[in-house]
Amino acid sequence: MAETSSEIANSLVPLARQPAMVLLESGYLWLDMGHFDKAREVFVGAAALMPKSEVPQIGIGAVEFAQGHHDKALQAYRVAQRLAPLSSLPRAHAGEALLFMGKVPEALKELKAAMDLEPDGDGGRLAQALIQAKEAGALPPPRK
Repeated sequence: MAETSSEIANSLVPLARQPAMVLLESGYLWLDMGHFDKAREVFVGAAALMPKSEVPQIGIGAVEFAQGHHDKALQAYRVAQRLAPLSSLPRAHAGEALLFMGKVPEALKELKAAMDLEPDGDGGRLAQALIQAKEAGALPPPRK
């Protein structure tokens, strides 16, 4: 079957962009409602359908981060980084997890790398906001 421009590249089965976006958004809706198990299930399923996309891995990381499991969030963000090494968003999220883990030098390195990769992209802007929040003392102290 020929791949069209509206399909997700390298997906396990042919998957159009619109249903993929709806699937991922449903994961974020579950997350926003505090249904972490359902959100995780959606993102893990999406990761199985789109094994070469970093987007579901970022969702898995977001679920872990929301529950305070910063180490597990970092693991998911690292997978996303390996899948998309030139994307700033996985690096910015990894930097955020590292900040909350109290690993400030490593976090700043990730955040600066995100800004260097895509200064005007979502990851670059998130990284800049996190650095500003850190400098302003607005971030909570790391959990022990």
